[in-house]
Amino acid sequence: MKSYTLFIILFFLALCSCESREEKINSNWKYAGGHHIGDFLSFKHQNLKIQNDTIYKDSMPLAVIVELKTTYLPGTENKLTLKDIKSGALGIYTDKGK
Repeated sequence: MKSYTLFIILFFLALCSCESREEKINSNWKYAGGHHIGDFLSFKHQNLKIQNDTIYKDSMPLAVIVELKTTYLPGTENKLTLKDIKSGALGIYTDKGK
């Protein structure tokens, strides 16, 4: 019974991790702290584009993606850490889904 439960948990985690890093980043992100680039970042509905870990707004580099922390525990959110191109300050955004 224990091995069956372990198998189900591992299978679920494998399904959750099938989404690529780019697909995870192309989500809706809400400001959580640090350097403020915007209250809400949406890569589908704004003039934002990601190319090689750099976020562009209207073809101008805006920020660099420093880290993407993904979690699988209920009640926790994915976190995206961005570094502003001009100042080098870090900002944190939380995932609000697609």
